[in-house]
Amino acid sequence: MSFIDIRLNQINKAILPIIIVISLINFVFGGIGLILNLFVFTRASLRREPCSLYFFSSTLFNLFVIFVVIPVRIVSEGYNIDIGNNNLTICKIEFFAFYVARTISCWLIALACVDRYLNSSLKARIRQTSSYKTARLTIEITIITIIILHIHMPVYYEISYMPDQFGNITPACFGQKGIYRTFIAFWAMVSYSLCPSFLMLFFGFLTLKNHRHRQILPRTIQINQTTRRVNIQLSRMLAAQVLVIVIATLPFSIYRLYASFTVSLPKSTLRIAEENFAFKIANVFTYFAHSTSFYLYTLTGTVFRKELFKIIRLRWYPNQTMVTTTGLKMQQMSILPSNRQITATNNNGI
Repeated sequence: MSFIDIRLNQINKAILPIIIVISLINFVFGGIGLILNLFVFTRASLRREPCSLYFFSSTLFNLFVIFVVIPVRIVSEGYNIDIGNNNLTICKIEFFAFYVARTISCWLIALACVDRYLNSSLKARIRQTSSYKTARLTIEITIITIIILHIHMPVYYEISYMPDQFGNITPACFGQKGIYRTFIAFWAMVSYSLCPSFLMLFFGFLTLKNHRHRQILPRTIQINQTTRRVNIQLSRMLAAQVLVIVIATLPFSIYRLYASFTVSLPKSTLRIAEENFAFKIANVFTYFAHSTSFYLYTLTGTVFRKELFKIIRLRWYPNQTMVTTTGLKMQQMSILPSNRQITATNNNGI
């Protein structure tokens, strides 16, 4: 057996376990974390925060990625079983839905960065634009806009015949060969990774700059300390997620760009296998951008941890919570008569 055959065998054997392990990690831990996100962001202390609404909405789309996209990709990329490669209608719907869901989730985090900048502004007029109503309207407009901007995918995606990692010609769902395939690679890189990441970093820098300026303001013109503390915690949570999104999505977009420029070049079987391996690894790593938010929020956000612990206590120790609440009410009731006696004594003294 030649060196090339040995190398091909090693690459093809390594693909399956890597994809299965990383995908299952994202599926299990991501699914649990995202469900807990829904509980935390609907708590009374967070649900009216515009930034929390962006987090909550992004979590909904991430749930689609975790529970729909990942299982389909495990079967497709791990075992080369994909109905979309043989059915044109499924091919178009599948890639359109998958791209839209992943793109929307990243853009909602970018919009959360914009909200943090507005909220931290020194000008009251700008701060007022950071509101729950504004966030809800912005989310609706963003979802509709991204769907419209991706409407070209069901039109131009088709089933093409391309060599797989073994060098065999097999059907695969791709954009039309030629200009559109180059365009879709650029489009994926810009809309899914570069543009949202740039906005996240840009508005994150402006938010940090605003926070530094506000620290030197007189205490009398600073906002309520509790609200300010929550805003700072949300900004930290957001910064951690931004960093992970940038790291997780950029390699995939770079590969798509490389593949579009080299699609017409003659390639050896070994090179095809290596490129296929790089694509699948880059693709599976993008799932971390959609599955890790709960753990990042837990590590970086005190307010998030407090609300999470409250949920755990309510679920696992409901009797203890009930006793504590009853005790507080009885204590308040016992204080009322004594207060009345003190008031009556004071009135008699007068």
